[in-house]
Amino acid sequence: MNIDYGVQIEPQYGYEYAYLRGVAKRVEAAGLESMWASDHFLISPLAVDVDCLEAWTLLTALAAETETLRFGAMVSCQNYRNPCLAAKMAATLDNISGGRIYFGVGAGWKEVEYKAYGYEFPSPGARVRQLDEALTIARQMWTQPRANYQGKYYSVNDSVAMPKPIQDPVPVLVGGTGDNLLRVTAKHAQLANFAWNTDLKVFAERLGVLEGHCEKLGVNYGSIRKSAGLHLALKQVGTGTPAPHEKYSGAKKWEPKTAKQAAEFINSYVDLDVTHFVIVFPYGSEAESVEYFMDEVAPLITPPEERVRDLQPNRERL
Repeated sequence: MNIDYGVQIEPQYGYEYAYLRGVAKRVEAAGLESMWASDHFLISPLAVDVDCLEAWTLLTALAAETETLRFGAMVSCQNYRNPCLAAKMAATLDNISGGRIYFGVGAGWKEVEYKAYGYEFPSPGARVRQLDEALTIARQMWTQPRANYQGKYYSVNDSVAMPKPIQDPVPVLVGGTGDNLLRVTAKHAQLANFAWNTDLKVFAERLGVLEGHCEKLGVNYGSIRKSAGLHLALKQVGTGTPAPHEKYSGAKKWEPKTAKQAAEFINSYVDLDVTHFVIVFPYGSEAESVEYFMDEVAPLITPPEERVRDLQPNRERL
């Protein structure tokens, strides 16, 4: 399977749309597979002077500016939008983009945003169960003539949801590593994402939990792509400029890597069968970073089977 790369943009860092439009065009030209946006409303209640573009609106605009780049939220908080509405939004964007979306979703975690926007903040267990129901509804909305579902948290009543998405199925990416969340991943997702820079031992152990859930549910574990979210700074590019939000949250500490070090870092995840990467580069350096990454780092990253094959003797010489 091919190894695919995406770049993650964090709108709450203070990005302006004109800049992100330019980044998207250069990401597409560099040959990356996808571009992602975090789903947040604010970086801090104090950040009254820091822009935070809404994720789905941003992704829709960028999809209209590009031709081949795929887009997704990394990850969309299921509590922030009624699940019927979220499914409708995804189907709409899939049509606008010509079938180029991922439905990236998670259970939600940032309590300060819930309170600021007037949402109830349920317990972690309730949020995971809500996610399960939301994804059940989404699949009905995308595939059935009418959707009907009555759950503990959400319901949909004889809903006609048109148009249907172009993709069948819409690839669902669930982000998170909790035991109960991984059961939801096994039940609904085409991609499982663990972020950020998850320790390799933890990553492997969590994949084991996911595999166990797949066995219990009768799901083919191998059919779920493994995705890693990484923070990566490249020495040859630098760490960009301070993001507007840093005056409220503090400066992020990067550990810049050479091309070889970056490739070794990513190959360590490939050894765990990760074939999908969503990378955050330092604020302000995204375009230059993706171009250098694709030119100098990506050629050094190979699937495990290719590295094993390269180590085997060349039988033609024997």
